[in-house]
Amino acid sequence: MRHDVEFRTEDGTLLRGYLHAGEDPAPGIVMGHGFSGVKEQIDHYGAAFATAGYSVLVYDHRGFGDSDGTPRLEVDPYRQIADWRDAISFAASRPEFDPTGGFGIWGSSFAGGLAIVIAACEPRVSCVVAQIPHVRGPRNSRQMFSTQEREQLLPLIAKDREARLAGAAPATIPVFTSDRTALCALPPAMPADFIAETERNYPTWRNEVTLRSVAHLMEWDSAGWLVNLAPKPLLMIVGARDQCTFAEIQCEAFELAAGPKRLVVHPGGHFDTYTDHFVQTSREAREWYRAHLPVSTGSAREPAAAV
Repeated sequence: MRHDVEFRTEDGTLLRGYLHAGEDPAPGIVMGHGFSGVKEQIDHYGAAFATAGYSVLVYDHRGFGDSDGTPRLEVDPYRQIADWRDAISFAASRPEFDPTGGFGIWGSSFAGGLAIVIAACEPRVSCVVAQIPHVRGPRNSRQMFSTQEREQLLPLIAKDREARLAGAAPATIPVFTSDRTALCALPPAMPADFIAETERNYPTWRNEVTLRSVAHLMEWDSAGWLVNLAPKPLLMIVGARDQCTFAEIQCEAFELAAGPKRLVVHPGGHFDTYTDHFVQTSREAREWYRAHLPVSTGSAREPAAAV
């Protein structure tokens, strides 16, 4: 059964999410959505893990969706990592979770990279699934953004930093655009129908992030933490045609992990990971958790209606 929940981070920010759980305590999975996303975009994975017998927490990062936090729409890896660890603390305090064997974490896209860092640092995490993870920002951004786009973006980012220090509101940029000549946070240009459908399907999602979010996207490098991950098991899921987190960069980073580890490559792109390749990617993650964070026999349950 799915419940609405809320919890406060160490600095008092109120985060909101969904808790999937049955009547008895079960091993827990704490999930993080990707760059600019909202919890509803990954909740079908949470439901799939819950039917396998896990208690699952899915929440909105601060500044996104239903969660509080300012500035709004800012992807800040440092705060998101701290909040994720507070989310684990919240889960550990709930009777629905059995923390005996540790927690599993699952992150996708930008949060896939964050999940690697958290798993390497957080003793309560026992295994991790990093789906289409953002692992090498400096290198990835040079493939994502053209030279011309970088020459436009970098001065804007610097100007925004100066303006914010002087008290100005954060500058923002669209996440997606259908205009091939316009700047956005996640190029290349996407069909207008894709943007409209995303807005229609996920009413709390906004096609906007702060410029500093793009700076973090370009700078953040999670790959170095992979050498510190062992012996915690890592499953990395990659899209062969990914144009946001490029497959060759992810696969090279995967080699840094000592293991136990598994690499799964599906034939699609970044965003159809969540749709066209959901059956495969959710099954692979579910089986990884079953192998490394087992639930008791008979714990699997049928999906229940949300409340």
